[in-house]
Amino acid sequence: MSLFESLKTEIDNGLKGRNGSIPFPVAKLDDYLEISKNTNYLLIGDTGSGKSSIAQDLILNVLDWYLVNKSDDIKLSVIYFGMERKMYMYSAKWISRIIFLNEGILIPTKKILGRKRVWNGTSMEVETLTPTEYALIMKYGQIFDEWEKDDTFVAIEGTHNSTGISKYLEAFAKKHGTLKSRGEGVLDKQTYTPHHDNHIVLVVTDYVGVLDPEKDENGVKKQRLDKYSATMRKARDVYGFSPINIQQMNRNVSDINRLKLNDLKPKLADIADTSELARDADVVLAIFEPFRYVTNEVKTDLLGYDLWKLRDEKGYKYYRSLHILKFGGTRGRDADQPGSGAETGVNRSQTVLQQQIAVGCVGSDVTGCNTQRIQVANAEIGRAHV
Repeated sequence: MSLFESLKTEIDNGLKGRNGSIPFPVAKLDDYLEISKNTNYLLIGDTGSGKSSIAQDLILNVLDWYLVNKSDDIKLSVIYFGMERKMYMYSAKWISRIIFLNEGILIPTKKILGRKRVWNGTSMEVETLTPTEYALIMKYGQIFDEWEKDDTFVAIEGTHNSTGISKYLEAFAKKHGTLKSRGEGVLDKQTYTPHHDNHIVLVVTDYVGVLDPEKDENGVKKQRLDKYSATMRKARDVYGFSPINIQQMNRNVSDINRLKLNDLKPKLADIADTSELARDADVVLAIFEPFRYVTNEVKTDLLGYDLWKLRDEKGYKYYRSLHILKFGGTRGRDADQPGSGAETGVNRSQTVLQQQIAVGCVGSDVTGCNTQRIQVANAEIGRAHV
């Protein structure tokens, strides 16, 4: 196929509605980003900064949008490799969020699982679900049944290596399309035609750093992650899938020289273990928690905001900033979201993700900020250790 024929094919696909995308579930980033086919996303952050929660909220919002706006123009599948916890732990967090978003009632995940203990005046005892809370869980649990229809959401528990993930993605592609070999000596050895012209397949790996080793890697983690990055590159380039890779930041950000220069904003070089993940990614996002690096003596954040005024009334430090480090193959712009319009144009299902990124306060005055709501949302959603 010639250069122009290839372009014309995509133009015609667009005219036929085959290249549609799903809005990025953060209003202020929707001008720059979208959820679409053939896109490799990378989300990085420090341990406990909320990167997994951000990714999970993004998926919840995408699924919510898809079920509300379901049509023949777009088919969505989310393949979720949950490598850190048992799947029921993720499900408990998701049902808690869904109930909070729809009812404004917070049921902590520990309480859902019968693990929340409270002081009764004489001893600690397990706080059980009320009949109302149990009924809400049963009501909204039916959403999971909608997710699992027709491979809209596929949850895969446990750790895997790149080879296992590659085999699974190939089987998934064959189930939902036609994969053909073009023969030996051909640079692009495989071609893939999905059964649905606009099938958006998100492959979420939470998180990349805990991948199982390959048999031939000799314990070198960089080799493991480089092979994984190549696997995701194939998923994008051959199948048209869109990986969402979650990875840790390295320790560069806490380097003493960067601290002295107040040079703390995340960089592409801060990605742990390998640079291949960033090189192969189309979009790189970094979640940043500046309170880790700002002391009582240094109260002004590098972003120009007084962080001490972005705490809630109890002093909890829930401020996060989200930075676009790369998109469309180019270095991106900072996209911290501390503006008073943090929820402007954000629908009900987007609110929690928006609060993850911004506390909804601006400048030096937090008068009128809904810090209690922020505290509740983050207590259940924004903190990885909850």
